[in-house]
Amino acid sequence: MTSTHGQRTVGHAVPPSPPSVHGLRPLLRVPQLRRLILVRMLASFGDGAFQGALANAVLFDPSRQSTAATIAAGFAVLLLPYSLIGPFAGALLDRWSRRQVLVLANLVRSAIIAVLAVLLAFGLPLWMLFAVSLVVMGCGRFVGSGLSASLPHVIAPDSLVGANALATTAGSVATVVGGGYAIGLRTVLGTGNVPIAVVTGSVILFYVGSALLAGRFTRWSLGPDETDEPPQPLRAVLEGFAAGMRQLVRRPSAGLSVLMVVLVRFCFGLSTLVVLLLFQHHFTEHHGIFRSGIAGIAEVLGVSAVGLFLGAVATAPMVALLGRTRYVVLLLLLSAVVVAAAGSQFTQLSTLITAVVLAFSYQSSKVCADSVVQRDSGDAYIGRVFALYDTANNVFYVAAFALGVGLVPWDGRGLAPVIMVAALYLLTAVGYGAGMRAVHRRRPELAG
Repeated sequence: MTSTHGQRTVGHAVPPSPPSVHGLRPLLRVPQLRRLILVRMLASFGDGAFQGALANAVLFDPSRQSTAATIAAGFAVLLLPYSLIGPFAGALLDRWSRRQVLVLANLVRSAIIAVLAVLLAFGLPLWMLFAVSLVVMGCGRFVGSGLSASLPHVIAPDSLVGANALATTAGSVATVVGGGYAIGLRTVLGTGNVPIAVVTGSVILFYVGSALLAGRFTRWSLGPDETDEPPQPLRAVLEGFAAGMRQLVRRPSAGLSVLMVVLVRFCFGLSTLVVLLLFQHHFTEHHGIFRSGIAGIAEVLGVSAVGLFLGAVATAPMVALLGRTRYVVLLLLLSAVVVAAAGSQFTQLSTLITAVVLAFSYQSSKVCADSVVQRDSGDAYIGRVFALYDTANNVFYVAAFALGVGLVPWDGRGLAPVIMVAALYLLTAVGYGAGMRAVHRRRPELAG
């Protein structure tokens, strides 16, 4: 790399401009995009399977009866320390070959999971399971941020909405299916340490596959092409958080989009806590096709996957019809209405309806936000911005669980969290719409 302080180009040949295409089939015909999506799908499937294995080992162990406090503590232990890695990952992603990061991070967590699977077979204290999981998920932060930062290098800016819809949804659905795979495999193998170890060990296949596919990119084809960091790696890492934050302030369209998504993520976290407690303590019997316990959670995952898929499919045509900002506002208003009307019923059917709508809304709104962030952040900062974005997502998610400890009843049935979630969706819709309109008045070229 060249090494003058301030903004500079990285010392390698810049690849040709990525193609501009629209529509699902044309997007899938772009080899680099197709490969990047497969890298994401394998990594995300592994993430879902790993999280499913953890859920089996911790949340739905028959020897434990989880409360709101224990669930919140579990998510805090797993996500908060891991979130601190985000800004540092971002600084390095704007300095190192992103292709190398994708390969090495997947291989490192594969090796760690191999050791973890052996330890699980012989019994593992909960604190040690959490400690090892932190490292695995920390590597996942590099993979997730690296994939998001790489997308503008395989597709043109005017194609990012469709490409994001495809890539983000493929990853989200793969995560959900991976969680279902872990739950299903554990059901087949039975309870105990060895079945959990087998499920956990099988995750290695997906991470190694993701690493092998990522290795087929050339070293610098995923960027960065230029960087605006000091040449000292430690200083680059320490400045990552501040640089990402400053860029979001300088680019208010990106900053507002990130704020919108993290508030929606907060709503998602509080809703998740309610659902987990409902299926542990309130929905204790099967009713026709509606299951209780972990089988009911699997049903929620299934309908959520449908919502994620439909949300992605709908995004591009709805953005073309309504415009990006108007569509996001409509999604948030729809979520507020459904949470207030269906989420307050506390039946298995109403819970599934709420889950599919919130998944649809979250997926579509995040695809729109990701496109704005990728378009407006600038390549020299995009890794740090996405790392900060992901970190804020996790912090707000855990904050929802922490608040839920004092707000959500022991069995999940309470109107206070429902009212809060519905109100927050409504306020976010109003604030995001007003903020983006103000940005568009000042900079008409960002309208959409």
